[in-house]
Amino acid sequence: LLLVMHGISSLLKQAPIERLEAGLWVSGGSIVLTLLLVSFQSFVIRKTNSVAIKADMLHYRSDLLLNAGVLLALVLAGQGWYWADGLFAILIGLFLLWGAGHIGYESVQALLDRQLPAEEQARIMALCCAVEGVHGVHDLRTRQSGPTRFVQLHLELDDQIPLVKAHQIADEAELAVRQAFERMDVIIHMD
Repeated sequence: LLLVMHGISSLLKQAPIERLEAGLWVSGGSIVLTLLLVSFQSFVIRKTNSVAIKADMLHYRSDLLLNAGVLLALVLAGQGWYWADGLFAILIGLFLLWGAGHIGYESVQALLDRQLPAEEQARIMALCCAVEGVHGVHDLRTRQSGPTRFVQLHLELDDQIPLVKAHQIADEAELAVRQAFERMDVIIHMD
């Protein structure tokens, strides 16, 4: 919000920029270093799906945008377009507000243990029903807490099969679900 307010102030009071060349070098160096950090954070997020690192990466992405915006604003201001500094400050501020809202929403969803999306639930049921000996699935309950998915379900089996065979079928269904999804905790009840 302060960045947006500063941008509006800069648009209203346009002035030439002092020490333009130093600003260009500092902004360029910051962009290179921040790109390296964001690349590493992207790698870590793919491995961990950490909301905290996503939030931190948003901060550094915004730094990238900020430095790129500053660089472009400095170039434009050097050409006499003094309004560019204020405009870029407003645009970057709005991006930061949008990103913070998105990360806040993701964080709340992770804390609330939301159920898995309908397409994932349908896939779980289809995987279980594809196992030989399974006649159906009911009472599917799912939730996700952080990166871990939790699944509970009831397999419908033939009433006359031995308990050992029923456990073998349940183990096959569990294995099929675990192989299809990462970080899955599966509990199966046999009916």
